[in-house]
Amino acid sequence: MLLSANANIRKIEKLKQLGYDAIDVGFTRVIYNNDPYPHEDILDSEDWEKNLDPYIAKAKEVGLKIATTHLPYRYNYEDPTSEKFDYFHEMAVRSLRASEYLGAEWAVMHVKSVEGTVAYAKRLFAESGVKNIGLAIENMCKLPVNELIEAVDILAGEGYKVGICLDIGHAHQNKFHDNNIPEVIAAMGKRIKMLHVHDNNRASDMHKAPYMGTVPWADVMKAFKEAGYEGDFNLELQPEKVPDPVARESYERYSVEISRYLIGLFDKA
Repeated sequence: MLLSANANIRKIEKLKQLGYDAIDVGFTRVIYNNDPYPHEDILDSEDWEKNLDPYIAKAKEVGLKIATTHLPYRYNYEDPTSEKFDYFHEMAVRSLRASEYLGAEWAVMHVKSVEGTVAYAKRLFAESGVKNIGLAIENMCKLPVNELIEAVDILAGEGYKVGICLDIGHAHQNKFHDNNIPEVIAAMGKRIKMLHVHDNNRASDMHKAPYMGTVPWADVMKAFKEAGYEGDFNLELQPEKVPDPVARESYERYSVEISRYLIGLFDKA
């Protein structure tokens, strides 16, 4: 199991120095307009490929795999009449194309209703024209897991390359299944293609490193092994919220070390 981190593609060298094996490239900020977060301009130009080429080369140079990505999500893809929808949708399509260009295997989109998720996934595939990448649909805090499974099964049954991105923090907060993460993993089974790994106390989506919340990590790793999970151990943290640079470096290194420990539990299970 490779250790991966969701991050801006510009941080390839830093992630390698910290000890990561792979990167989950975040395209979520390509639709922002400096409020509340800075805009990421890497896909703004029509010839966006030239912006990505140096990072592809750098990843190869340092030996960091570009494994997965995250598409933009701060818009309601079920409502095409919403403000700026056309722009947001165009950037989501462009992000999916860019994900395939980077060589990633899976790109994350968020689940909504069953019908809305199925319809929009089909639209993304059709309008992006991608052939070699799949959509990993992410579970959310306030939606029953069975609805995500239903959407994925409908798409897979029609021949689309789809799976589940299991967000452990979201599963820990989801009261539809009594916050039982091992039970969720068992229900999703081999549909799980990638992870968003982070911890919380069930009260909010904190994106803390493992063992800084109340997720039962040993039980979770055992459940992944029993489900036959074959993907990466992909952290989705927010180290930038640690204000002091020295403390932030320590936090990032702790995140790597504790994740290696958890991967060891998986290997031994």
